[in-house]
Amino acid sequence: MMMQATPIPPQSTFPEVVKPTPETAESHEEPTLTIQEDERGDGSPAPPKDLQSPQVPLLNDLLPLDRLQVTKRLRVRNVLFLRGKKNRFFVKNTDQTLIYTIEEENSSWWVGYFCYGLRPLELRVMNEQGIEVMRVHRPYSCTARMFPCQLQHLQIYSPPEQLIGSVEQQWAVLRPIYKIKNSDGETLFRITGPYVTLSCFRDVHFQIVRPDGTAVGSTCRHWQGLAHALIFAPVSDKFGLNFEQNISVEEKGLLLAAALLMDYMYYDA
Repeated sequence: MMMQATPIPPQSTFPEVVKPTPETAESHEEPTLTIQEDERGDGSPAPPKDLQSPQVPLLNDLLPLDRLQVTKRLRVRNVLFLRGKKNRFFVKNTDQTLIYTIEEENSSWWVGYFCYGLRPLELRVMNEQGIEVMRVHRPYSCTARMFPCQLQHLQIYSPPEQLIGSVEQQWAVLRPIYKIKNSDGETLFRITGPYVTLSCFRDVHFQIVRPDGTAVGSTCRHWQGLAHALIFAPVSDKFGLNFEQNISVEEKGLLLAAALLMDYMYYDA
């Protein structure tokens, strides 16, 4: 017996294609990117807020350090060719890694020959990349311990156009005393030297303390022998500086500038 095939029902008709209305067509348009102008109004998109990090201090190389060794070199060629007496300093850490190079500049070639360690000058402190991170300005001051005609005064800038502090000499008959102040004139530290600053067969220490008398560090000139004192000291010399590690990098820069002033005042031939 043969089976009859069931007829397939006719397919239903598809619905008519809905034609988009003008409102629907406009809603399907691709979105456009709107660029918001930044504060400058040049049409460029503003950078993300999380990428707008604050500027890193130029003296940030001093952040992990609590001890510095400074080597002084007299630029002999300048002296021989009457170009002025100028020093060059190399600042290193305890691992003998070079941190800064300091170049001395003075306005006139003759001041170094006649003013010696009292000469007016500017010191440019540069890092390994050759970027000037600090500048020290020293005007001329004719200072004598017994007669306070003009006391020493340093101004320290970092960056070179922004004042961060000063070093001021205080009049005292028996021993050298200096105050280190911030840009607002507040005293941060006080440096007290020995009664005899001559480094002869002994080390010389300048103590660094806070206004309340708390010890912070010291700058020290080690005795390197009689031969060095007579022959090599006028051309090449060195001294050390130590301080608390947790003080700010600006304060460390001020202490470095003060240590340089001590060298010019008492040990620059």
